[in-house]
Amino acid sequence: MKISNQFTSSIKAMLPAVALACATQSATAQINELPRVTPESVGISSKVIANYFDSVMSLKDTEIHSVLLMRHGKVIGEIHPAPFKAEYGHTLFSASKTFTCAAIGIAIKENLLRIDDRLATFFPDLLPEKVSSRLAAITIRDLLTMNSGFNQTDDVRNNETEWVKKYLAIDVVAEPGTKFKYDSMDTYLLAAIIQKVTGQNVFDYLKQRMFEPLHITEANWETSPEGINCGGWGLYLQSESLAKFGQLLLNKGSWQGKEIIPASWVEEMMKPHVSETGGDSYCYQMWKCDNPNTARADGAYGQYVIVMPNEDMVAVVTQVITKGDAGQREQHMLFKNVLSAIKNGALTKSAADFRRLQKKSASYVLPYAEGKSAATSKAVFNKTFTLDKNANGWKSVCIVKDGKNLKLVIDTEECGTNDIECGYREWTLSEVATKFPSNARGDTKGAFSGFTSPFKASASYGWTNDGKLNVKIHYVDWMSSVKLQFDFAKNQMTLQENYNSKASLLRFK
Repeated sequence: MKISNQFTSSIKAMLPAVALACATQSATAQINELPRVTPESVGISSKVIANYFDSVMSLKDTEIHSVLLMRHGKVIGEIHPAPFKAEYGHTLFSASKTFTCAAIGIAIKENLLRIDDRLATFFPDLLPEKVSSRLAAITIRDLLTMNSGFNQTDDVRNNETEWVKKYLAIDVVAEPGTKFKYDSMDTYLLAAIIQKVTGQNVFDYLKQRMFEPLHITEANWETSPEGINCGGWGLYLQSESLAKFGQLLLNKGSWQGKEIIPASWVEEMMKPHVSETGGDSYCYQMWKCDNPNTARADGAYGQYVIVMPNEDMVAVVTQVITKGDAGQREQHMLFKNVLSAIKNGALTKSAADFRRLQKKSASYVLPYAEGKSAATSKAVFNKTFTLDKNANGWKSVCIVKDGKNLKLVIDTEECGTNDIECGYREWTLSEVATKFPSNARGDTKGAFSGFTSPFKASASYGWTNDGKLNVKIHYVDWMSSVKLQFDFAKNQMTLQENYNSKASLLRFK
């Protein structure tokens, strides 16, 4: 059989992509399942993708954990800056809401509920003694659009164990359906409704109906003290799984020819229902974007699944934005620099440009801890430093010299002793207790519930000229990181967490 030169050239152009996929494949077979192609094959230059990745990585006040771009159902570019990897999962914060919304649409399709069903009818035994007319009027539609009217508060999830009952007892301060107020507990109540009508939590309900058809196996979802998935937060997925979900929405709810979510429901999910929010319009548990006909699942600290039907594209970003408007700038870069460069049809292939994109994509590294490798004094090694009482529950730290690396032995109140290996100008991986990572929502009762495997900590160190020790720790399959600086002359340690938090100064002895 004769093979054309054009076909042969196409195969040769794809070989680097196949090689990269094979090289990065891990024991977790779920990654690298989506097809990978050159950007040029779908009308975008490799240079454009490379420049976008450079721009995103250069944003101030943010730590990028992953970016994945798809067009026509195929991955055209992705980065996982070290120490992050494709196989590591990530907590989605409020991007979890969009998955709960999908479950509501599937339940409506199965005739288990209707969008105008009243909230109160699902929990008659949990209602307050006196049910106000406003509480009685709240519908599923009101919860989907954040128009419930509840007097939004975090007190219930921070201080109580019976979240549904306690939330139904708080004041409804606005007529349902009349005033937008973003409230994650609205979504929690949707998850509670799913569990009530199906006998399954929303995670198990979606497993058979959505996760398994998409082959999403590496997943967790936090549960509340009353055994309900949190709904509005707490879902934990790999980036490629997020891309699959984005593609499912782009396909109007179909996957490989099978309807997973009704097309009419996906249209409602991505359509604005509340315009007067003081910013972007709100859909059903999604936000509209500036780009026409574009909506996004959106989680705290910049977790995005951006669905762009006009361009037949999906973008996934996981990260920690520490302050400022980096998320908006990031989206504008995508819309202005990438989408505006799309051409009709395939572009002329450039093997050199594609190789440069691959090389660049594999080269991104988040900054190491600053400093040099040699300590000015060895007197600090193998000594236990007892810390002041602190919010992280760290009782003491011992610094051990371990070849060219250091090891922090951290004793905690709740999680026992955790050893964290620290490399010099490299990221060194350790396993730590499930509840050990710093958590921006740590006040929520049940935080990390539903997680059984240990988390992974990747760390680096450096010594300053005046004898201070800098350490940077990324919890790579969670989201957070911490910076530590030990000042042995002053017997104190500075601890800075990466989500809009002030540095804590802890003294030790």
